[in-house]
Amino acid sequence: MRVLFLNQYFPPDPAPTGLLFREIADEFVRIGHEVDFVDAAQNYRGAQGGGGRIKRELGALWRMLREGRARPRADVVVSGTSPPCLGVIADRVARKHGAAHIHWAMDMYPELAIELGEIGRSSLVAKIAGWAMRGVYRRAKMLVALDDDMVARFHAMGLESPCIRPWVIGHSNDATDFPAKPETPWTWIYSGNLGRAHEWETLLAAQALLEQRGVDARLLFQGGGPSRKPAQARAEALGLRRCEWQDYAAAEDLTASLLRCEVLVASQLPAVCGLLWPSKLALMLTLPRPILFVGPPDGAIARELRAIPHAGVFAPGDADGVARWIETRRTNPIRVAATQKAEEQRRSALDAWREIVERFAE
Repeated sequence: MRVLFLNQYFPPDPAPTGLLFREIADEFVRIGHEVDFVDAAQNYRGAQGGGGRIKRELGALWRMLREGRARPRADVVVSGTSPPCLGVIADRVARKHGAAHIHWAMDMYPELAIELGEIGRSSLVAKIAGWAMRGVYRRAKMLVALDDDMVARFHAMGLESPCIRPWVIGHSNDATDFPAKPETPWTWIYSGNLGRAHEWETLLAAQALLEQRGVDARLLFQGGGPSRKPAQARAEALGLRRCEWQDYAAAEDLTASLLRCEVLVASQLPAVCGLLWPSKLALMLTLPRPILFVGPPDGAIARELRAIPHAGVFAPGDADGVARWIETRRTNPIRVAATQKAEEQRRSALDAWREIVERFAE
C-alpha cells in the first residue's frame, strides 16, 4: 500500500511535526508499505515571528496541492494541520487519488485563530474556513485527536476520533544518557516555541515576586517564537534581573539542557484548551524533574498532571501561587522519577499508527 504524507515541514527541517511524521513513515516502511511526502519547502525556525505570514502560508498550501496531486497514486493520504487548513488541501489530494484521508489534528483551525484573536469570530474568513474544515472532518476516513479535550470537541460535532499524542522523537533524548544533577544557578525553564497560544505573563509576574522576596531563582526562556519579543519587553518593563533568554537548544543537547535545570515549565491559554496540545510535555514527562503547568485548571492536561506528585498546576494569573510553589521547590528540593519512559511512549504511539494503517490495508 502507498501512503502519502502532507505537512508543511519535513526532515531535515527540525520542525517537531515533521519529525513525528518521519517516524510514522519509517514505521510504515518497516511493515512493508511505500511512503511519499509533500511539504512546503519552507524553514520552520525561519518562520517563527517572521512577517508575511498569510502570503507564506497560502503559498505553502498552493505548492502542496500542486505537488500532492502530481504524485504517484496513493492509497492513503495522511495530513497534519500546518499550515492552517491543510486538511482542505489533503482532502482534495485524497479525492484526486481516490485515497482514504487520515487527518491528525495537531490543532484545530479556524477555532484556534479565532480564540487567539487572529481572525474575527463572525468574519467571512472564519465562516468559510469553518465550513470547509467541517466538510474535511466529515469526509475523512479517520480523525486522530491529541487529548481528551480535543476528542470532546470532535464528539460535539458528532464525530469520533482515537487519541494519539506526540512522543519524544528519536533515541538521543534518553535521560539516562545524561547526568541527573542540575547545575547552578537554580533555574526554572520554559523551553521551546513561545507561541501565541502559550501563557507567559504569569511566569514573568511570578519571577518578579520571587525577586522581590529575595528568592535566589533564575527564570530561563530557551527557544523562540512569535511571543518571545513581547515577553522580553514585558520582562524589561518589570525590571527583572534574573530572567534570561537563550536560543533553541540543538536537538542532541535538548535533554541535557533541561536536566541542568530544576523545574520544567509548560503553559497554555485556557481559550485554546482542546485545540492543541503542548508537545514539550511529552519529553518533560520522561525526565526526573518537577513540572510546572500554567493553563486551564479543569482541562485534560491539568487532570493528568494533578495525579503526579511532583507537578504543580496553576491557573493563568495565579502568579503568587506559582511563586510560592517555586520557592518551595527552591528551599525543599525533591528528586523525582520520570512518569513515562521515552521508548515506551514512542512505541505505544507508533503501534497505534500501525494498527490504523493496517486497518486500511485490509
